[in-house]
Amino acid sequence: MASPLHPDPSAYDREFTFSRIGMVQRRMVWGYMDRLLQMPDMQVLELNCGTGTDAIHLARNGHRVLATDISEEMLKVAREKARQFGVEDHITHMRLGFDDLHRLTTPPVDMVLSDFGGLNCIDAAHLAQLVDPIANALKPHGRFIAVLMPDRCASETIYHILRGEFKDAFRRGRHDPVWAGLSGTGAVTWYHSPRLFATTFSKRFRVVNIRPIGLLVPPTYLEHRFGHRRRLLERLTKWDDRLSRWQWTARYADHYLIDLERVR
Repeated sequence: MASPLHPDPSAYDREFTFSRIGMVQRRMVWGYMDRLLQMPDMQVLELNCGTGTDAIHLARNGHRVLATDISEEMLKVAREKARQFGVEDHITHMRLGFDDLHRLTTPPVDMVLSDFGGLNCIDAAHLAQLVDPIANALKPHGRFIAVLMPDRCASETIYHILRGEFKDAFRRGRHDPVWAGLSGTGAVTWYHSPRLFATTFSKRFRVVNIRPIGLLVPPTYLEHRFGHRRRLLERLTKWDDRLSRWQWTARYADHYLIDLERVR
């Protein structure tokens, strides 16, 4: 696997975390995740935590989070954010890459979370190597919530076709990895279909649900086109919520959420 180049934390927050589109998509994930974490003081292992936005949300809801990332720069920002929000006693930050998961010696957790494309930084063969470490990190019947970019995106394709940018319109469907970056940095990216992901994890997990995240809400790199159109985003968000019950649409969204339960 090629080593990813990590986005600058300030660019990541500016162009994704705090963009209007990014916030809309993240709230879709939180709305689903919060329904699973209704008991107080549940334990969550977060992979690729980035600058810590999800960990802070979980901690403010009373849960305990082991937030991990391979980038020390990201973790530095995440620790400072946790301090500013007064939740540092609920979050433990650890530098940990996917290849180090098998070294975890912490007690099993209720949920493992990988949000917004962290697992797109590795190829399908590498994904298969994570099945056992992630399952072993969970309690029996614990949940693994992953949010990834699929190998199709309807809104992206339509946008680029209308602009005559046919190469960009179908870039996700290529078998070769694609460079995806923020402000000149980023990572080599693989786009994994929901079916491929579910099949890869099927030896230890069963699929509980798959749903689109950003089916009509556009990708965040179109923030300059849609971010200022608040009413339009609100309408698109409502339609996304209505269409989320149709699992087949997940493959055509900007991201999809897959909810897996550990069964072995």
